[in-house]
Amino acid sequence: MALPNDYRADKTVLHPAKVLTLTRLESDREHIAMPICQFSLEPISDLNALAAQWTKLEESAKPSLFLSWGWVGTWLQNLPADVAPLLLVARAEERVVGLAVVNRHDQIRYGWLKSRGLYLHETGNKGLDTLTVEYNGILVEPDYAAGILTYALEFLGSRLLEWDEFFLSGLPENDLSTVELTGTSQHLWDFKPCDHVDLNFVRNSGKPYLDHLSRNTRQQVRRALRSYEKIGPVEVKVASSENEALKFLDRLKELHQTYWNGRGEAGAFANPVFESFHREFIQKRFGVGEIEMISVTAGDASIGYLYNICHRKRIYSYQSGFSYDEDRALKPGLVSHFLAIERGLTRQNAIYDFMAGEGQHKRSLSTNRHNLAWISVRRNRFKYWVEDALRSLKNSVKG
Repeated sequence: MALPNDYRADKTVLHPAKVLTLTRLESDREHIAMPICQFSLEPISDLNALAAQWTKLEESAKPSLFLSWGWVGTWLQNLPADVAPLLLVARAEERVVGLAVVNRHDQIRYGWLKSRGLYLHETGNKGLDTLTVEYNGILVEPDYAAGILTYALEFLGSRLLEWDEFFLSGLPENDLSTVELTGTSQHLWDFKPCDHVDLNFVRNSGKPYLDHLSRNTRQQVRRALRSYEKIGPVEVKVASSENEALKFLDRLKELHQTYWNGRGEAGAFANPVFESFHREFIQKRFGVGEIEMISVTAGDASIGYLYNICHRKRIYSYQSGFSYDEDRALKPGLVSHFLAIERGLTRQNAIYDFMAGEGQHKRSLSTNRHNLAWISVRRNRFKYWVEDALRSLKNSVKG
């Protein structure tokens, strides 16, 4: 793609990656007001140096969990040696104002369509991307946030790297309109709801949380709690040490795998990459108060385990394992999350986030919903026209 007239480029070589600095001198995009900044793409050679750079920018960027160094740093440390991530850096007057990690990965779809891909905070390898990044984007100072994705893509497309598609997974719905690039199109791969509980809204309402739920949900929660109380006192226990948190994770894994294997599916823990990452993540982040491993019991009987991650007053309900019973009145998922939400209300958290994906308990217990998108920004290629035409024909036949 040719450089627009309103850009000045200076290319140098930095082995093993090229560095190209792009400075926006002026823009005809009146709806995007972003101060002048420069972009470069650099190899990642020193994780300690990057940690210092990343955490400093976090102070002003205030990112989601998935753009925090706790998450990104653990991910980078767990990548195999044959994956060579690159660091996308935005600078303003030599000051770092934006950071992101991109990977190159080619894929072949349908046995014939080869796509040279770039991936934001993913590798493109399904086995390594089992962690499922959400609330994705670029770590950026607020003053530089508007249009940052578009300008980053324009930079990456300026003959620096050969790519056909840039994959942006788990992108907030509001960011979709900011991704605009001449000579490309957006392909929507998935669009998932994120149900959540606005804990501040519940507190300020002056009403108990249960009163914000539907009549049917209230009845189910009360009935289930009464049924569990017949077994024994219902208690919520939060792991008080790193060692106990890991023991809770082992039990959660057992219940999780039992449920999903029983449905003929592999379960999240079938991939060793998933468990390895999270055991290390818990070990790194328990001491800073981000790990909330919860055990819910009725007497001596286990109801369920929740693996929640607390980041900037947001509780991310990341993974779970429940003890199911033939008694339909016992609803371990509904009860476990309800009690965890009640606990969150007492600890001044702002959001209880069920994260992406449909789920009856999510809809029943939430007060709000937003969406995340899995998209790729595609360069105009004939092969994608063929792919879309074949998909449309297939859907027509099915219809």
